Order: sequence, then structure tokens, then C-alpha cells
Amino acid sequence: MEEAGKNTQLVPALIPFIVLHGLMHILATTLPALSPVIKEEFQLTNTGIGMLSFAFAAAIGLGSILSGMLSDRFDGIRLISMGFFSTAILSALLLLSRDFFSLTLIFIVMGFGLSFYHPSALSHIANSFKIKRGKVFGVHEIGGSVGIAITPLIAGFVCLYAGWRLIYIILAFPAIFFAFLLFKWVRAGKMGWETRKQKFHSDARTSTSANDQGLKGFIRQIISTGSIRRIYVIEGLFGFVMGGSLTFIPIFLNEAEGLSPEIAVMLTCVFTAGGAIGKFVGGHFSDLVGERKVMAYGFFLVAPLFFAVPYLPRFGAILALALAGLIFPTVLPAIIATISREVPPSRTGMAFGLLMFAGFGFGSTSRILLGLISDSFGISAVFYPIVVAVLIGGVLNVCMSEGE
Repeated sequence: MEEAGKNTQLVPALIPFIVLHGLMHILATTLPALSPVIKEEFQLTNTGIGMLSFAFAAAIGLGSILSGMLSDRFDGIRLISMGFFSTAILSALLLLSRDFFSLTLIFIVMGFGLSFYHPSALSHIANSFKIKRGKVFGVHEIGGSVGIAITPLIAGFVCLYAGWRLIYIILAFPAIFFAFLLFKWVRAGKMGWETRKQKFHSDARTSTSANDQGLKGFIRQIISTGSIRRIYVIEGLFGFVMGGSLTFIPIFLNEAEGLSPEIAVMLTCVFTAGGAIGKFVGGHFSDLVGERKVMAYGFFLVAPLFFAVPYLPRFGAILALALAGLIFPTVLPAIIATISREVPPSRTGMAFGLLMFAGFGFGSTSRILLGLISDSFGISAVFYPIVVAVLIGGVLNVCMSEGE
């Protein structure tokens, strides 16, 4: 009861994280959402737009390893603030980019800035909430889901009137404001995490256990522990599906359904809109029936929906995408809750850093693969590798359930 009371008192502390999580995903999702617009401006093939999206997502994934290691040793709130400040400043350089190389370089550096959010924020949450973590992570994921949901609407609307580069300039202001607000609140002790955070980092720095041997030791632990290893693979498959879908659904709506690039961008919100509900429901049921079942159902149920999209008329395809966008995000809180339970408290930052590397890093490969497939076999063919990925994810979850 005492622990439950502490968790209830900490709920208001999630608010700035929810807002920043939403901003992080808006900044991360705007590029793939804008794929048909950028493709048209720079005269790119689908493979070219896939390479740009891959470079951006891979930078977030690779940077997450470094930021995860740093968040276990230093103030994670400072890292989050630094990441948002640097991303906001760098976004101004997009106004000057007029060729594919400079555009890619700017997005790579912005990706490294965004990589500081997840490991630090998830580590703080994991070490502050000890019960019903699935629900807590589900609430935190609402911010990311709302950000992903509204990104196509914001991106498409701004593109119609001012051009896509202005989107990042507009987003820079709230990013700087809320990053500064979070840092100020923590320094003032308004979030109730300062004492716990200081104790946690003190314990992490002074730990001399045999299992606490840095990145190499932790990677050996992951490799030797089958359940953790499978969770990282499942997160990679989740990132593969979500990243590929967000990049090529707008192009599918543009090329296969005949919509203008700007309208196709805005209509992508049918896929992203249900994520907030899906993640909250997924977190709630993770606590009730277990993470494995939630992940298995989340993967298996979307397979027929993705498979059917190319064969359906426009309304049917949009409905199938909307249902897939509602169901599939349910697996993410279950993945995060599982990792938070499986790893030692002193390694949560590194654990979540590697998790983001799996989701953004490995997941980014779908952009290039789907780009090559769509250029070779048509845009509708991108849904078949997605179906294969979700079926593999479902089978892995079934195998984990049987092994328990």
C-alpha cells in the first residue's frame, strides 16, 4: 500500500515527460511522414527516400547506446534538455539545405540529438515506479502516440501553405521551452524524483558486483539470457514495421490511391491516430494478463490487415490501416515493461538505450528494404515484408510464452 501511494504521488511527475515524449516523436515522425513531399522536391526514388529515412532513424538508434550509457552515470534530465536544445538549433539549418547530401547530414546530426530522450526518461520512470509498470509506461507512451498521431496533420497542413522546412522551425520553440521547464522543475525539486535519482546514480557509480561490468558485460548478459534476447529482437521487428509503415504509407496513398503529396501526408493520420488508445490499452492489459500475451496478440492481429491493404478499395484500405494503427502499438508498453523488470536498476539507462537501438537502429533497415522492393515491384509490394515481420514477431512471443 505504501509503494502504491508513492506511485500515485509520482503520477503528476509524468506530465512534462509525456509532453516531451510527444514532441520527440513529432520531430522523429515528421521526416517519414513527409516522404512524398521530399521525394517530389528532390526528385528521389523510393530507395532514395528510404536511405534518407534510414540515416535519420539509424542516428537515433546508434546515439541511444551512448545516451543510455551516459544516463546511468550522469544526470539524465540534463541529457534530455541538451538533446532537445541541440535538435532545435540544428533544425534551423534545414532552411539552408538545397541538396540531398546536406539534407541527409543535417538529419543525421538531429537524430543524435533526439536519441538522448528515451534512455534517460525510461530509466527515470522504471526506477520511480515499482508496481503496475505496464500501465505507467502505457500512460507515458500516450505522449508519443499523440505526437505520432498529429504529425501527419501538422506536416500536411504546413506544407500546403508554407513549405515543409518551416515545420521544424515551428517545433523548435516548444521543444526548447519544455526542455527548459523540465530541467527547471527537477532542479527545484518539484517532481519528487531528485532524492531518488541521486540515490540511484550514487548506487550505480559505486556498484562493484560481478554483473555490473559495463557495456560488454551487459551485452553478454543479453546474449546469454534467451528471454531478454528475444525482447530486443521483438523491439527490432516492431521498429521495422512502424518505421517502414510511417515512411511508405504516405507514398502508397500518393502513388496507388492517386492523392496529392500533401493530402497523402495528412491522411496518414488514419494509421497514426489510434496509437494513444492502443498503447494505453496495451499497458493496462500487460498488468492483467501478462506482457507476452499482449505482444503475441498485437503482432498476429495486424498481419491480415496489412496483407489486405493493397487489395482493398480506398475506403477499405484506409479502414484496415486505421485498425492496424490502433492494434499494433499495444505491444510497445509490454516490451518496455518486460525490459524494466528483467534488468538491474543500475543498468536501466543502458538497457533502454540498447532497446532504442533495436527499434530505431535495426528497425531503420526497413526503409531501405521497402524502398528497393517498391522501386522493383511497385509500391503495393511494401506490405508483404511488413506482414512477414509481424508474423515472425508473433511466433517469437509464442515461443517465449511456452518457455516460461
